[in-house]
Amino acid sequence: MTARAGKTARNGVHRTWVGVALAAFTAAAGSEPYPLTSINHYDNMLVIMIEALFDETRLLFHALKEWAEAVHSDVGVTVSMRAVLEILFLRGATSVPEMARARLVSRQHIQQQVDALLDQKLVRREPNPAHKRSSLITLTDSGRALIQNMRAEELGVLTRLQTGVSDNAVRNATQVLAAWKDALTTDARRRKR
Repeated sequence: MTARAGKTARNGVHRTWVGVALAAFTAAAGSEPYPLTSINHYDNMLVIMIEALFDETRLLFHALKEWAEAVHSDVGVTVSMRAVLEILFLRGATSVPEMARARLVSRQHIQQQVDALLDQKLVRREPNPAHKRSSLITLTDSGRALIQNMRAEELGVLTRLQTGVSDNAVRNATQVLAAWKDALTTDARRRKR
């Protein structure tokens, strides 16, 4: 295969993906989310679609936060505190720096959440054999019960919500978001060096 033929084949695949994604955006929005009729160049369409994906991701982030606050309004923990409880539930005892890396947030942000959770006796510190100054944080029995109840309530609500999106589409969306997260994280770390 020549370099030109390879490029054409790759562009054909990308153009097919662009068409599928554009059809998905149009179907989800009920109409074109952005005025694409004046754009004829593949790269411009791709940029617009990426911008649309990122915009929807930001909006979804805020919608998730608002939804979680509404679902758990009587629990007494913030959405950020809930995220720490969930990390500990899923991973077990974890240090603050490890949690920060896993959530792509600052160590200070996680430390604030941990301090609030310590005050409520939902987590506790344990010695860290790998690091004398960075304790492991673990759930207390009440913290474990709280996050289990929160997750069960969320699952109950989510299973009743109808989005009209297939399991396959959810899998594909997860893969797309994970690929962009990895690419952006790698680029940000490269730029910080």
